Amino acid sequence: MLYNIHWKNDIRSEATEVHARKQANSMLDRFAERIRAVSLKFEDLNGPKGGVDKRCTVEIVGQFAPLIASANATSYFIASNRAIGKLKRGVVRALERQLY
Repeated sequence: MLYNIHWKNDIRSEATEVHARKQANSMLDRFAERIRAVSLKFEDLNGPKGGVDKRCTVEIVGQFAPLIASANATSYFIASNRAIGKLKRGVVRALERQLY
C-alpha cells in the first residue's frame, strides 16, 4: 500500500505517522492486495486552545469506490485509531457488496 500523509495547522510528528502506518497495516493487512493507496490527513481544528480538536481523516483507494472516514479526539493517536477502524468496517462492507 502506498501512504500519503498530510498535516494541516500543526507541526508534523514522525511518531504519529509511524503509529498510524502501523495501525493501518495491522487493521487493513488482509485487504492489502485490494488497496492501492491510503491517505492520512492530520489537522488541528482550533490551534493551541486544546480540547477535542485533533482530527484524522483517512481515505482509501482500491478495487472499490474511494472510502473516507474521519474522527476527532484529544490526540492524533486516538483519532487515527478511530478513523482507521471506521474505514476497516467500510472496506468489509464494500467488499461484501461486490460479492452479491
